[in-house]
Amino acid sequence: MGEGRRIRRRLPLLELSGAGIRSGDELFFQGVRWALERGQQWALVGANGSGKTLFAAALAGQAPVVGGEVACRFRPRRGCSPGDAVALVSFEQQKRIAGDGPAAMRWFDAYGGEGEGATVRRFLGREGVCEINPYEVRDDPPRAVAAFDRLRKEVVRLVGVGHLEGLCLPALSNGEMRKVLIARALLRRPRLLILDDPFAGLDARFRPQLKRILAGLMRRPGFHLLLVAKRLDELPRGVTHLACVEGCRIAASGPLREMLRHPAVCAALRPDAPPDAGGFSFPAPARTPRRAASDELVRMEGVSVAYGGCTVFENLDWTVRRGEHWALVGPNGSGKSTLLGMVVGDHPQAYANRVYVFGRRRGGGESVWSLKKRIGWVSPELHLHFPEGQTCLDAVLTGFQDSYGCFRRPTAAERRAAQGWLEGFRLGRRAGERFGDLSAGLQRMVLLARALVKSPELLVLDEPCQGLDAAYRRLFLRAVEELMRLGRVTVVYVSHRADEVPRGVRRVLRLKGTSKKLAGKARRSVRVF
Repeated sequence: MGEGRRIRRRLPLLELSGAGIRSGDELFFQGVRWALERGQQWALVGANGSGKTLFAAALAGQAPVVGGEVACRFRPRRGCSPGDAVALVSFEQQKRIAGDGPAAMRWFDAYGGEGEGATVRRFLGREGVCEINPYEVRDDPPRAVAAFDRLRKEVVRLVGVGHLEGLCLPALSNGEMRKVLIARALLRRPRLLILDDPFAGLDARFRPQLKRILAGLMRRPGFHLLLVAKRLDELPRGVTHLACVEGCRIAASGPLREMLRHPAVCAALRPDAPPDAGGFSFPAPARTPRRAASDELVRMEGVSVAYGGCTVFENLDWTVRRGEHWALVGPNGSGKSTLLGMVVGDHPQAYANRVYVFGRRRGGGESVWSLKKRIGWVSPELHLHFPEGQTCLDAVLTGFQDSYGCFRRPTAAERRAAQGWLEGFRLGRRAGERFGDLSAGLQRMVLLARALVKSPELLVLDEPCQGLDAAYRRLFLRAVEELMRLGRVTVVYVSHRADEVPRGVRRVLRLKGTSKKLAGKARRSVRVF
């Protein structure tokens, strides 16, 4: 090489240099320095509340970055806008789609069909993915339209969402919605795909499928991944680098093998266990828990549910007795949340079937609210629709009123119980903070405290550990296990992971689902990506 020839240094594709990220009125990650080089595939880890989601949103252009220098040097693919170079899938995205209204609206949207609301078919169509104004006159080349149609067919087959296309978005289960969002992100053909906790809510069959899809994409030239992960086993083959976030700063960053030995990474992914559940300080109940006259808490006789031309389940018989702790298992869309909605009383078809709760038939003239007082409930749908403007203490207090807000002045005993549960879950200092300012994982802990605060007789938990890091997951599970051991609650539990089910849950109801198509076998990559 001649002495006069200069070696041209390749600049990073994405670079933050001395910048800060704004959230509300505060500035985080001040002076942060991080870069994504060509060929690198990143994982991002950290404890709940460490700032992972905020950092990912800033990289996707969805959180304001101030000061310093921010450089995005991705070139969009032909026919795509610069904004399509980076795609983000997150729980916050699901919240925006869910919109306002109670969680129970999902069951009414399920009957809408093609003519009502936004369907999956429209959401994954070219106009929806490319955000084309329906009143805009466009003359797109037939070749581009045909290429998108081929890509759409392949992605829909690969992710396995073809059978959902006729459904409205609000009618989807938590896992089904996550699959649809991943499919939509792939249809944008991004140069950088950011996935924030993408495995949350996915069933055991699809989790390895998604890892194979991502591994295949990472072998494609020009494709880059940033995966916000809660577990080491979620990292697909091909991840080369890892960054650990701690206290809204980058605590460690570098090659994957090197980072797996870093103390900050070990603390985030394999933390020390919290105190034994026996040492958990349960607050004094604000009221004397009511006990059912019979040991039979739930009874279903020949229950059938169908909508949108799809049978969810039929002729189902199920009985839950006091002290019998049940796990509901089955693939995404098999009807687990539907079944729980009938127990809680939110699903309209509960009143057209023989469903008995605490000995009273649904629709038999009983007060819905009198039964809800005896049931503690958490679900992804509740989290999606829960108002963000109230304080964390007020959010827990709404558990006494089975509402989304405090519509009467809480008693002193109720306030002590609510504060006690926040303290027990290591959130006491957050009591006065706005619920919406917490990370998704910490919000989930607040909602779990809300479910337990009224000392319920029946605890209905639908994927309660979704979004929790290892430390909070263990803390919550040990608290529930101790309540079960003391005989203070009967648990009905849904989870796609065996290690998230409390010890003592020994009965299983397995829902297989009907009219479901399996995801297509993953190839090395999406052919037309």
